[in-house]
Amino acid sequence: MTWLAAVAVLLTSSSAPPRPVLVLPPEALDAPQEYGWVSETVSDLLPRSLSAAGVLAVDRADRLRAQEALEVPALVPLTRATSIRIGEVLGATQLVTGSFRMDGRNITLSLRLLDTERGTLSSPFVASGPIETLSDVVHRLGWDLALASSPLPPLSRQDFLARRAGLPFEALRAYGNGLVTRVAPLKVKRLSRAVSLAPNDAHLRLALGRMLLESGEATKAYDTLAHVAPESPAWRSATFVRGRALLAVGRYREAADLYSRMAAQDPTAGVLTNHALALLRAGSKDVKASQILRSALDLDPGSADGAFNLAWALFFEGDAAAAEVELRALLRREPLDGHVRLILAWALFKQGKTAEAQEEWKGVVAMAPSYAGLTTPDPSRRFERLATSERPLVVQRAARTKAEVIAGLLGRVERLTASGDTAGALQELVRAAYLDPHAPRVHLLLARTHRARGENEQALNEFRMSLWSEDDPAVRAEMAVLLKELGRLAEARREAEKVLTLDPDNSVAKKVLEGSPSGG
Repeated sequence: MTWLAAVAVLLTSSSAPPRPVLVLPPEALDAPQEYGWVSETVSDLLPRSLSAAGVLAVDRADRLRAQEALEVPALVPLTRATSIRIGEVLGATQLVTGSFRMDGRNITLSLRLLDTERGTLSSPFVASGPIETLSDVVHRLGWDLALASSPLPPLSRQDFLARRAGLPFEALRAYGNGLVTRVAPLKVKRLSRAVSLAPNDAHLRLALGRMLLESGEATKAYDTLAHVAPESPAWRSATFVRGRALLAVGRYREAADLYSRMAAQDPTAGVLTNHALALLRAGSKDVKASQILRSALDLDPGSADGAFNLAWALFFEGDAAAAEVELRALLRREPLDGHVRLILAWALFKQGKTAEAQEEWKGVVAMAPSYAGLTTPDPSRRFERLATSERPLVVQRAARTKAEVIAGLLGRVERLTASGDTAGALQELVRAAYLDPHAPRVHLLLARTHRARGENEQALNEFRMSLWSEDDPAVRAEMAVLLKELGRLAEARREAEKVLTLDPDNSVAKKVLEGSPSGG
């Protein structure tokens, strides 16, 4: 039984599901630059060895997906706190961490098992050998870690060792260099070389297929993965990606059939999601996509993407009222999601709730201005969110108050402004102003941003909006300075005098009055 099947069975049982083990890239200790590919390669090989020993282990692709969800860059050293957070997202409470050293052509791996629930760190598990035997070194450590992290493996050590990858070193090195390459064409080239050197290795094909799909070469990805044998441990993952490739090239009915067969074997949330969306794209009338998506959401109830997909399907199946219910609940969790607001506006228009729809449209313009012209529902936009993996991510986002959301936006505004991106800052401020049109600080920052962009009339309007919400002498003095710069001296003088009435020692207002004509 695969780990996916085991998780699916345990999700429906009364006992707690087993927690997977998360393997982190080991730190390179004084290793020459030419071995920069080793850390990511170990983090890719070791989960396979743990799985062969019967241990639930997170594969590298899912670890990177969790990092992306947490906005943690790939290929950077991870702190202990960040590593634990990644583990939480993946439901892992046991983490494999450690380091490696090079002594000439000899590598020594030293790994520890961190149990975040118990707060314990094991003694190091150490193995070494020539770099050319890296896959064997990792596999041996896999057995030791399996014994320490779970019940006894369901096979003998001899049988386990016989399941080692056995990759030619040149293929492994090409593969490792492909993993750490950031430039997509070069990454494809290196992974392709690895596959050419070891054409029967399913994991190499899986990595290349994923990369080809990400690079927009869906047909090549499908063909690459079609050669993965059904008996391979990577077959199901490869089949899942093949389904995504079919969806990418518009072969919706074939994708629906593929995911239907996968669901019959093991109905995971990811498979059910893509099966439903394939049916929706194919225009199937036999089965309602929303029914399948409800089942997917039952398996992954915290998924915002799952909730959005259900609302999307309900809307295009003609149930705008049910879609509205789902979207309003989702909007409380994701107030900045422009797609949610857009589909909600469509659902309201369809029900004849014109006033509510028009009010919601203001949110569309604020959150997703590029969609301001999409007043007519357009299913070809493909807003639905395909699953990229079968493993759910548990990204816990506590419900935030409006003030907390706005505070987050203003923090982003400060960073964008500091980097000189006034256009980006303005967009975030517009979103904040929509969420709270009476927030004086939001209007003050809008005024300053417009002023930095040379949009002085807009700046004056925002200064006035800020003062309408809260009469702050410092803000009024700032507006007086702008009026004086624009040559509107009488107005500037009136505003400065108002400031001095409230704050007689205000130096900015006094400076405005210097040289300004008296009277109206």
